[in-house]
Amino acid sequence: MENMTEYQYAWALYLAGALGCSLAAWLLFRKLGRAVTHFMVITVMVLLFTPYAIDQEKMTMAPGIYTLVFGYLDGGFVVIKPLLKVMLGIWAIAQVLSLIYQMLTRHRRPKQEEYYAYQQNSYEDDGDYSYNQQRNERSSGRGLSREERVARDELLQGEPIRAIR
Repeated sequence: MENMTEYQYAWALYLAGALGCSLAAWLLFRKLGRAVTHFMVITVMVLLFTPYAIDQEKMTMAPGIYTLVFGYLDGGFVVIKPLLKVMLGIWAIAQVLSLIYQMLTRHRRPKQEEYYAYQQNSYEDDGDYSYNQQRNERSSGRGLSREERVARDELLQGEPIRAIR
């Protein structure tokens, strides 16, 4: 290639698109659980982000997925066998690292649950507040102090307040 800037622009556009596809894979599979999400996102990322040298002398790289498709169409399985080995090795290493990460972080609670556990401990001295009332107050976003909550509940439990004309 004579003009390297076109080559770099093409790679930049490809990488932006591949990043978008990886994000879409994460959004698509995140409801299925952590293990499935990691598995699928790693698979998509290995397919999209693995480069392969199409010209070893100039070190011209192309996305591995294109080399797989066009190499198979041009020369069959024998041509793509080295690239398949590389991609399978990267995929296996990434899966093992993902499993190790999942094992190390499996007992962590999400930050939202940690916040609720902290708030539950701070409400224990509130007297007759039930956990559900506390949870509803936290999720309402009002940010009332203990004294304000007690005063509000006393007003709401008594006689209805009527305006005097």
